[in-house]
Amino acid sequence: MSSHVVILGGGLAGLSCGYELVQRGNRVTILEREPHVGGMASSFVEDGDEYWTQDFGPHRFHSQDKNLIQHVRDILGDNIVTAERLSRIVLFGKFFDYPLVTKNVLKSMPRLLLIKALLDYAWVRFCDKTRLRRYDEKTFEGWVTRRFGKTLYKIFFGQYTEKAWGMSPSLISSDWASQRITVLGLWDTIKKTLRRPKAGETPRTLVKSFIYPKYGGIGELARGYARRIEESGTGSQVLTNAPAVKIHRDGMRVTGIEYGKHERQRIEADAYVNTIPVTALAAALAPKAPDEVLKAARSLEYVSIVFVYLKLNRPSVSPDSWVYLPEKHLTVHRISEFKNFSPFCAPRDKTLICAEITCRRGDEIWRASADELRAIAARDLASVGLIQESDVIDAQIRKIPFAYPVYDLDYRSHLEPVMDYVGRLQNLQTTGRQGNYRYNNMDQSVEMGRKLGQELATGVQTGHAAVATGKEYFG
Repeated sequence: MSSHVVILGGGLAGLSCGYELVQRGNRVTILEREPHVGGMASSFVEDGDEYWTQDFGPHRFHSQDKNLIQHVRDILGDNIVTAERLSRIVLFGKFFDYPLVTKNVLKSMPRLLLIKALLDYAWVRFCDKTRLRRYDEKTFEGWVTRRFGKTLYKIFFGQYTEKAWGMSPSLISSDWASQRITVLGLWDTIKKTLRRPKAGETPRTLVKSFIYPKYGGIGELARGYARRIEESGTGSQVLTNAPAVKIHRDGMRVTGIEYGKHERQRIEADAYVNTIPVTALAAALAPKAPDEVLKAARSLEYVSIVFVYLKLNRPSVSPDSWVYLPEKHLTVHRISEFKNFSPFCAPRDKTLICAEITCRRGDEIWRASADELRAIAARDLASVGLIQESDVIDAQIRKIPFAYPVYDLDYRSHLEPVMDYVGRLQNLQTTGRQGNYRYNNMDQSVEMGRKLGQELATGVQTGHAAVATGKEYFG
């Protein structure tokens, strides 16, 4: 029997969930706060005298699940290209491959520093093997130091992580390291450089080829879902500019959603799916959640990102999909060049660089003017030799307040009571990066949403809650 499902949030998890539901004859209403769908996988297109596309930083869709890849190809149709990923780190005025490649590190790192790094790694391994010293596996700093040595930790991992998160790596959970660092240690890096991984053994971060829309940016995937949902013949809708304001409940059963920016409306359904930040969900419950749940939710933090898009009067900057800028004297921490995802993302004789600056809502960077942010990005890129400031012909600014969940040392103790309480809502499921407070990738968000949609439609357990919880590398 068909039912009506209201989905909070029009990102990839919510849209893919809705798609699976309408494919099975259910009616879906998706409520999205922004004027566009896609969440962090949104794109913005300028189609005037010149054609430009902008993404929220680099996005590449890849998966070892052939059925998932084919599903995305079906959604994108003919609007698809295959690209080759190249990502590097700029340090000491040189480019280092990332993930780290032994030959490249040996060639590019200053000799004295390289010797120090190798001796330091040998000493750390000796201390660890003999139990002369115990490394704190609970922290990012301890986890990485134990596997790479103190010198390589400081150079490649520590300073970038502190810059990107705005906090000391000694205060960050090792959960972040175990999910985002490709290899298990320096020796693992060497082995993976010397021998080609067998089929199926390649960690996801080492995957080179990926698919991407030819036109429209990565947001075409979200727009493709939205079109299919609204054209399904089920009476389904994808409503933008429609933030959920209150989640009404009777006991532990949701009875309706109050939404709207100016004029409030209420919608009721048979079941509800949440993909907005779980902290926002907890805060919006009416009657309100217990004080201890609300206090725990307020203790969960998010990193915000300011995106500075620089249009450049040159055909390209580098062959890289993205480049990391870890050095502390630079404000920008990562850049991406969309023409290296699809050559049609910018005019042939021009290019566009997306410069990312992490911050917290309300801080100095968040409040900076467009001119100030343009100047910061142009100056940083010029200082490392990637561009000349005179190359910049225009700039645009976009911001995301809830970008990355902060995995501090206490996040689990705060997250557990929130997820436990939300999990007791009888007719609401929460999923996706924001809904699970989980740092996962695009393909995992799509997989979560699809599995949940299939489960709601058929009643058959799909394991949607376990997606992106294993000990695998997400980068």
